[in-house]
Amino acid sequence: MVLGAILAGGQSRRFGSDKALAMLDGRPLIAHAVAALAAECASVVVCGRDWPGHTSLPDRPGPGLGPLAGLCAALHHARMTGHGAVLTSACDLPHLPSGLFQRLSPGPAIAAGQPTLGLWPASLADALEAHLLSGKRSLFSWVEACGARSVDCGPLPNINTPEDLAKLC
Repeated sequence: MVLGAILAGGQSRRFGSDKALAMLDGRPLIAHAVAALAAECASVVVCGRDWPGHTSLPDRPGPGLGPLAGLCAALHHARMTGHGAVLTSACDLPHLPSGLFQRLSPGPAIAAGQPTLGLWPASLADALEAHLLSGKRSLFSWVEACGARSVDCGPLPNINTPEDLAKLC
């Protein structure tokens, strides 16, 4: 069983406002990301913020540590709830390819060029927490440390700026 986890605790510095709530086709970006993962996963949690109708997980081991802290929270939650793996996506990836779980299996694996889009075995929870507690916060440092494969999943529109969002509209 795979748990979906939206990494949504970022500060949206490049976007200039809370991009998770930016509208695309009449819905906030985070709603698109939740729907995309729900199509692949038994259940979906939101990391780093509250989102109605879904379990919200605070970043672990604490706030302000970037997307790895959201992933760490999701891995610990997955392990506690009997999920074998976590499929992650950032809230700024509104469109995901179908069959993402199969494409990334077996984990650990990331979509090429999008390290927030990945499949992570729940057994990595303690290793990631130790990685974060050692002061390492870069997604790429974690990808390297855990030996995650990079998988070509095709073009994935990532929204970092209002201009990126305008291009998708």
